[in-house]
Amino acid sequence: MRRLRLMIPGPIELDPKVLAIMSEPLVAHYGEEWTAFYKETTGLLQKIFQTGGDVFLLPGSGSAALDAALGSTLFPDGKVLIPQNGFFGERLEEIARSYTPNVYTIKFPIGQSIDLGAVEKTLQTGHFDVVACVHCETSTGVLNPIREIAGLCRSYKVLFVVDAVSSLAVEPLEMDAWGIDICISASQKGLEAPPGLGAIAVGERAWDRINQTKGPGWYLNLRVWKEYAEKWGDWHPHPVTQPVNNIKALRVGVEQILKEGLDKRFERHHKIARKLRQGLRKIGFTPYVSDEIASNGVTSVLGGEVDIDQLLTYVRKEERILLAGSLGELKGKVFRIGHMGPGASEEAVNSVLSALEKGLNTIR
Repeated sequence: MRRLRLMIPGPIELDPKVLAIMSEPLVAHYGEEWTAFYKETTGLLQKIFQTGGDVFLLPGSGSAALDAALGSTLFPDGKVLIPQNGFFGERLEEIARSYTPNVYTIKFPIGQSIDLGAVEKTLQTGHFDVVACVHCETSTGVLNPIREIAGLCRSYKVLFVVDAVSSLAVEPLEMDAWGIDICISASQKGLEAPPGLGAIAVGERAWDRINQTKGPGWYLNLRVWKEYAEKWGDWHPHPVTQPVNNIKALRVGVEQILKEGLDKRFERHHKIARKLRQGLRKIGFTPYVSDEIASNGVTSVLGGEVDIDQLLTYVRKEERILLAGSLGELKGKVFRIGHMGPGASEEAVNSVLSALEKGLNTIR
């Protein structure tokens, strides 16, 4: 049986060189050689985040890194504003409420972008400690105006936390230049590595806030990670045992990203996203999100009168391509295609379009 091709919003297809690292012999997660390797890797990630701030690799998912960011800046009574327009904006709210009762949300229609005027109007009503927002809402593929929201946060002297789990290394994002204080991603999407690592970048303003809070727990407390990076930085620059092969695999993915060049990479993803959406329209599908606010790495598609479960089952079983359903209130109405990293190629997109067309002709 042919291998199943992953064209979902994560985990994504990986280069064989990245996968090969996972079966290499283990190395110790401490010592001079490992410490140099780890610091070099986080240094390369700084180039992708485009920051001079601290970068940490947390064993866990992107949600672990989000938990660390919000817990370290909000506990026990911080005031946070969360503009949201989908499932993962709601996830931010859920995490924030586990740390503080002072959670305020602005809910925008699913499939539409966050409105800057509404965000500013809310910021004018009172002081907030943190604004937290999703860059690419993975449940729909909507790309939110993070750069402009960052500008508002600077104007109102509010810390800005960004969920860039499905946008980092896929969409233009300049953490320092735009004024983002904490930025979070994960290994299994645009960074082109296996699942298992949450990547988090922390700027100077964020440390001012973090050092004022009590910071719950230990494992996901960013003050703990900073302390070990400084106290044990010459031999064990993190507080826990790291999944060493995951980090080695991530290193290969990151090196490939930087070798391609960020600008060329962003243009490639944009071109492929445009080609995919044009192709979907030609075979009778309608993208759920308007092109003006659609992301480069995730496309959501209206099922219309098509039975989505039946279509995706055909594509998976007969064409050996895995596509994703949707989440929350869109479940059963929309399906999603991931096109990041190796999946952002003409060959990959053509295979998806061909499979969908065959599926339509078969199930109708």
